[in-house]
Amino acid sequence: MRFSLVALLLLTNLALFAQPKINSPYSKYGIGDPVSQFFANHAGWGGQTAAFHDPFHINQLNPASFARLRATAFEAGLNAKYARLASATSSANLWSGNLAYLALGFTLKSPINEVLDRNRSPWSYGMGVALTPYTLVGYNVQTLDTLPDLGVVASSFNGSGGSYRLNWSNGVKYKNTAFGLNLGWVFGKSVYDNQTNFSLGDSLPGSQSSFLTVRREDLRINGLVWNVGIQHDFVLKTADNDKITPTRWLTIGITGESNHKLRAVNDALFVRTRGISAAGNYIDADTLQSSLGERQSLTLPATFGVGFQYVRANKLKLGAQFDYGGWASYRNEARPETMRNTTSVSGGVEYIPDHVSYNNYGKRIRYRLGAYYRQDPRILNDKGLDDIGLSFGLGLPLILPRQQASFINTAFEVGLLGANTPIEETYFRITVGFTLNDNSWFYKRRFE
Repeated sequence: MRFSLVALLLLTNLALFAQPKINSPYSKYGIGDPVSQFFANHAGWGGQTAAFHDPFHINQLNPASFARLRATAFEAGLNAKYARLASATSSANLWSGNLAYLALGFTLKSPINEVLDRNRSPWSYGMGVALTPYTLVGYNVQTLDTLPDLGVVASSFNGSGGSYRLNWSNGVKYKNTAFGLNLGWVFGKSVYDNQTNFSLGDSLPGSQSSFLTVRREDLRINGLVWNVGIQHDFVLKTADNDKITPTRWLTIGITGESNHKLRAVNDALFVRTRGISAAGNYIDADTLQSSLGERQSLTLPATFGVGFQYVRANKLKLGAQFDYGGWASYRNEARPETMRNTTSVSGGVEYIPDHVSYNNYGKRIRYRLGAYYRQDPRILNDKGLDDIGLSFGLGLPLILPRQQASFINTAFEVGLLGANTPIEETYFRITVGFTLNDNSWFYKRRFE
């Protein structure tokens, strides 16, 4: 019954991934706007993932964390974003949103059996699957210019689609050290459609002396990606009653991956015509380029991340993280572009006033605060995109039937992307995540 419910939730929500809701002129470049792969509980305090592990929350960015799960966790998230785009001559206000992630993680050893058998093994194992948007493409831009030789030039640029990542995570822990491996499949399709209507002399677009050029590309990508992770806990203090259970510790986490070469299939059409008829046919068309099913390659870069977290159990988490991406090695044969290497830093804190308070719900809430600076690999007019922002989040605990601990996590981010570039984006983003836990999976029942 439980498996059926999870499958139904997955199938019901997968349709929402079909059409990402986004309008971003930056998504024209690269393979689209990159989507953060962390979940709502991480976003609330700056995106802390390299050293993060929690018995009730999934962290797919460092697969070593799956070995620390003590219950089966199902996570789903939604996000919405308000952005104000401003250039030197105009501005626009845009709303966008979509399903952010679906994930299922579980421990392969029942914690209930460990208690009943009074046998605490130094080994533990965890596994999980997740489906997330990986990049998003969505833009609609119109321009109108007057050029000396061509007269009035009207252009429109439209794009849609994106890519997704299906991830399989595995983690194993021995004593205080955990190792993990993510195997993922990236796939998706993006459509790029550019139309330019130009006239001769002082004629207006659409007149007898005007011409239309249409360039359309359908790019499909797919391929295997992977990354590895390690986490180690330096125990600073243990419980007074058993001298084994840690109550304070420092976690160091490292993640990394090499270059990934994906397969790309490109359909391209470049036509010059005098217009498009009511039936949708080109008038006096001259095909300048036509290629179908052209097989090409796309190379994603190697990345590296390191972070630390100081943890006081059920009270405080304090962490910082550094990430590096070798995006100068990015290659896309279908749409060649130059990228830059990137660095990112983030930091944050999570605080719980009193996790066992029975008469004050506010004391059981997890309060989160963070800040981040992230470099985007894309370059516009020889200027890189920098993303800087602040975040705030809440972890709202829920008690479900059979005393299963679950959470509603919220994250609020305010930031600026592309300062001092031709288009600056000021944004506000909210992410809401639902975490449902069940500790009865793999429980071996006994009859006496």
